[in-house]
Amino acid sequence: MVAGMLEAATQRAWQGDLLQAREMLLLLLAGCDPQGTDQRVSVQIHNQLACVEAALGDTERGVLRLQGLQNPDIHQTAASQGEAAFFVAGESRRAAGPPHVAVAHNLAVLRPRTGAAAGAPDAAMAEPRQRIAIVSLLFNWPSTGGGAVHTKELAEHLARSGDAVRHFYAIYAPWGIGRVDDSLNYETCPLVFSISEWHEQGIRAKFQRAIQEFAPDWVIVTDSWNSKPLLVEAAVGFRTLIRVAAQECLCPLNNVRLLVDEQGSPQQCPLHQFQNPADCCGCVARNSSQLSGPLHQAERELVGYGTPEYDRRLRQAFAGAAGVLVVNPLIAELVRPYTKSVQVIPSGFDERRFPTVTAPPDLANRRVRFLFAGLLPEFMKGFHVLKAAAAQLWSRRQDFEIWATGAAEGSAPPWLKCVGWQSQEQLPGLIRQCDVLVFPTIAQEALGRTAVEAMGCGRAVIASRIGGLAWVVGGGVTGLLATPGDPSDLAAQMEQLLEDAALREQLGMAGREKFLREFTWDRVIAQHYRPLLGTPVRQARAD
Repeated sequence: MVAGMLEAATQRAWQGDLLQAREMLLLLLAGCDPQGTDQRVSVQIHNQLACVEAALGDTERGVLRLQGLQNPDIHQTAASQGEAAFFVAGESRRAAGPPHVAVAHNLAVLRPRTGAAAGAPDAAMAEPRQRIAIVSLLFNWPSTGGGAVHTKELAEHLARSGDAVRHFYAIYAPWGIGRVDDSLNYETCPLVFSISEWHEQGIRAKFQRAIQEFAPDWVIVTDSWNSKPLLVEAAVGFRTLIRVAAQECLCPLNNVRLLVDEQGSPQQCPLHQFQNPADCCGCVARNSSQLSGPLHQAERELVGYGTPEYDRRLRQAFAGAAGVLVVNPLIAELVRPYTKSVQVIPSGFDERRFPTVTAPPDLANRRVRFLFAGLLPEFMKGFHVLKAAAAQLWSRRQDFEIWATGAAEGSAPPWLKCVGWQSQEQLPGLIRQCDVLVFPTIAQEALGRTAVEAMGCGRAVIASRIGGLAWVVGGGVTGLLATPGDPSDLAAQMEQLLEDAALREQLGMAGREKFLREFTWDRVIAQHYRPLLGTPVRQARAD
């Protein structure tokens, strides 16, 4: 199987898909069993990877990788296992022969191209860039989750701005994590775990070895819920930032502090794990089966949630981190007493997805369109509230319709049009076909990505006055706010925008201005990450 995957990666490289080839080779290395993989194949993987890294512009890393293969014992063992096909650096061919010959040749070709070997090196190339490790336990791609989208785009944009970024993520098939079915346009290091390795000690050790090999200037812990302490421990000795994407570690139950009473009505919990650990532990015991998904439950069991030792490690992780990054000021105030530094850094958005603002289609032959972009059955997203509000509104006027992503269940009311699920690439086009985005969540959303995306498209937003949405939208500035879970109030806000096309346009344009000012990746990197992480040396010298 290893030989087949190696050949497939080699073919990808020959076809010019270097990023995918690198991903496949790194995956091979991560999955290699030191006792079960012969030295020849191991050297072959490292050699191919070194050549791919050099072709992608990281010649120094390619040379370092090849230098690690110069151990005479490795050469002797690999040579005794026969010849194999190796990439030859600087030439469009592969060569068959003993591994040490290919390694020596490639080192001879690549060394002169590195600043370290060139007698009088260029200063910008001799100095390292900022090295940033992004560490994830629960990552898949593609993903509809805002946290994973943020991680992927953060890595891309930090790399584009000049940093040396490497994304470490776990692959563990029984949990369905680490599935990457689309290319990631930055350097990754997938870590494959067997069932016997999937315990805290094994996870900590494998991540720790990988991080230490990379020797980063910064580690950003992300894509994890109650397991953040475990990943922080794996990064011991390095400056570490903890990114809190929602309210994970504050709410061990479901990350949003949402409860449901006996009548099925949503209740906002005012407590959190740092301040009320015993209450949170009891809440999890009572509500886990109903308000936590299987992955949440499995992760809590993995890290020993509910024990005094877990609580100690959580506090130690936050207290010892160089900083905690949150996405709105409300979460910042909850976390502030438990860490030395907390910074509000919103999720960034790729401006290329929102290049221009176009007017909605002509209203002459259609109704006003409200868009709901979310999973219809997901209780916390609040479609049931919008459905009740629309029914009220329809009873007195029929000049609107609700467009919703997803499929209708049963017979749809006359005002509802289900347009199917939309990918990240498709969503901006759908938003532009509508007049207003409605975000009727009943949970404490940290940011509300689709609200920001509507602002990027120049569309007015109606959102629940809860969590970070009031901070993002700003009532009366870029949209209108409604009481969470109140269909009558939501209907009133919808009716206000039905009556006033000029207000819809005014709010939409204000939203677009705020989007460009605060939420594009260029702005987020320049205003937040660059002052925090420092300027990449190579970019600074090039300017």
